[in-house]
Amino acid sequence: MELAVALALVFFCVLLLASAAIAVLLVRHCLAALRRPDADPEARPVVVMVPHHHQRPKYELAMSSEAPPPAPAANKEKKQAAPPRRLSWREVEALTGGFDEAAVVGRGGSSTVYLARLRDGAPVAVKVHRWCGGERRLRAFRQELDLLRRLRHPHIVALLAYSDDHEEGGALVLEYLAGGTLADRLHGVGAPLTWPQRMRIVHDVACALEHLHDAGAPPVVHGDVSASNVLLDGRGLGARLCDLGSACEGFSAAVAPTRAAVGSPGYADPFFLRTGIVSKKSDVYSFGVLLLEAVTGMPAAGDQHGTTENLAPRMLPRLRQQGVAGLVDGRLGDGYDHEEAGDVATIAVECLAAQPGLRPPMAQVRAAIAEKAARSIAKSDYYGHHHIQLSKLLELT
Repeated sequence: MELAVALALVFFCVLLLASAAIAVLLVRHCLAALRRPDADPEARPVVVMVPHHHQRPKYELAMSSEAPPPAPAANKEKKQAAPPRRLSWREVEALTGGFDEAAVVGRGGSSTVYLARLRDGAPVAVKVHRWCGGERRLRAFRQELDLLRRLRHPHIVALLAYSDDHEEGGALVLEYLAGGTLADRLHGVGAPLTWPQRMRIVHDVACALEHLHDAGAPPVVHGDVSASNVLLDGRGLGARLCDLGSACEGFSAAVAPTRAAVGSPGYADPFFLRTGIVSKKSDVYSFGVLLLEAVTGMPAAGDQHGTTENLAPRMLPRLRQQGVAGLVDGRLGDGYDHEEAGDVATIAVECLAAQPGLRPPMAQVRAAIAEKAARSIAKSDYYGHHHIQLSKLLELT
């Protein structure tokens, strides 16, 4: 009898403990439910385009959903590079204000660039392509989109979003750089770029080309290196290489591509123009022209005095005979390093060798600029602001 009573008491105690445990779990679950946001935090945000009333014709890209608003895009970018978002064509129309002509900030052969703004105020450039049945234009858009989705580098313009589901056009939403193009700053009417700024810019472009050529397999040939395809930010004039629509992948100097790359007048490799063979050394030639442009301040194709001869064939004989003396941009006065100017001009001459095999690879060119122009690059606005050391400069790629 006593044993039965004891067993009953034990069973009763076990039931009480089990009930208490279940009650605790239910209370914790209810508290967690009360603290949970009304919406799923992983819900995909919906893009809403809102006109920017204070400064037409700029438009904002606002993120909205039932979830709490996301962190500002700039902070997100510092933490991790988010993959570009895919937009519908309707979203592109809203973002550009119905392709408002007043929002146009640039035009190309098959594209128009519109200025818009994110909700946090950050500007973006919306590059709208229209191929109108042209296979080459469609192929160039697909090529640029594919490369920008895969390539991430501080000196290659960043792709933020894109639209590729429309029959007659596509769009790339790119980071906007307020400093304009290198061509604008070298040949426009504003204040001329300083020598340190020029050296910092050409070093940035060399870093971008080295990345395209050597960072992945197969290598990427840009195909249209020019001052018009170098964008400058509005702070320390850091540079970004843009326009990958003419890029080629995986071609060597011994193989002719199935399609021709399209270079800009004055920058195109003469060897390519003769043979149709494109290679990484074609970019090296174009970069050599860019170096001459930065040193002399003259356009790659003709100059301000109506000369029709391109810059490279006009300058090369003079550089070989007398060096850089008398050829540096006169707007600089004495505000440049004479030794650096001579060294950079020598690098340009090597890049412009008639035979591709005699031109140095971009990794060697970038390292030479970092070494020979180290003093000026370190004094440029951007590097001075970030307190970069000369020893670190030589390691940049």
